[in-house]
Amino acid sequence: MGAPRIMCTQFEEHLLCRWNLTANAARPNPQGSYHYGNITVTRTIKLANSAPVINGKQRYAVNGVSYLRPSTPLQLADYYNIDGVYTVGSIGDSPNGGSGFMQTAALSVEYRTFVEIVFQNYENTIQSWHLDGYSFFVVG
Repeated sequence: MGAPRIMCTQFEEHLLCRWNLTANAARPNPQGSYHYGNITVTRTIKLANSAPVINGKQRYAVNGVSYLRPSTPLQLADYYNIDGVYTVGSIGDSPNGGSGFMQTAALSVEYRTFVEIVFQNYENTIQSWHLDGYSFFVVG
């Protein structure tokens, strides 16, 4: 069994994150003390929304990946280790600038790490984001 992790996936314009509740107890929470200089960020993920034309249709994408709804719910596929439902790592940590493609993609983040997520919008429309997960703090 590998290290526990947080799984994130794009669902339409939402980013869904699942915290592995079967692993260890809670850790100290330095965010609550507002000492952001004491937090070591271990990974920075830049998520840029776009509106590419894929297969002749306008789609919305994050880092070039437009969400493709699977026939099996993601949490069931993760819990029962069903292969082929989603692809971990196909959404890069930064925008690739290439053409868009459709996929059921997920980000993998190591458990108990502090991740900085930067939202970028190069479109002429305002995008809203919904994050599901554990301990999100808006800092700017």
